[in-house]
Amino acid sequence: MIKLEIFLLIMLLILFALEIAAIFLPVLPDSVFFWSAVILYRIIKTDVSYSPYFWTGAVLITVIIFLADYLANAYFIKKQGGSNRTIMAAVIGMVVGTIFLGPLGFIIGPFLLIFIAEYWQSRNKTNSFKLALSSIFAFVASTASRLGMQLFLMIWFFIEIY
Repeated sequence: MIKLEIFLLIMLLILFALEIAAIFLPVLPDSVFFWSAVILYRIIKTDVSYSPYFWTGAVLITVIIFLADYLANAYFIKKQGGSNRTIMAAVIGMVVGTIFLGPLGFIIGPFLLIFIAEYWQSRNKTNSFKLALSSIFAFVASTASRLGMQLFLMIWFFIEIY
């Protein structure tokens, strides 16, 4: 019985470590490892049940985590005077950049695509650079918020099971 507990704890810690890595490596999916840990624990420890507050809170926070990148980019770009086209360029840049450049593409892709889109539209290098730079601030802000939310969920999970 103790061996199963130790194995389960090690598996949870590995899944949570992968979840933290996923925050910084956009090629890994967010929240999948957290939910895998929650489900794995429930399958192995059948006598444990999570409260409705945990389920509701975890689902809501997961949705917010998925929206964090988009919302942070939209906020910083709008704050610098960008348009909806600039926001779309950032989203496309995130996807395309990650595909072609790996984890660094998550920063470089939006930066380049925003700069190109804004420069093409306005022919103003300074403003285009400022808007592109805002995508880097958005990445830092969304990464920090996702990290905080994931750590909160992990701590809540351990409080819930113990």
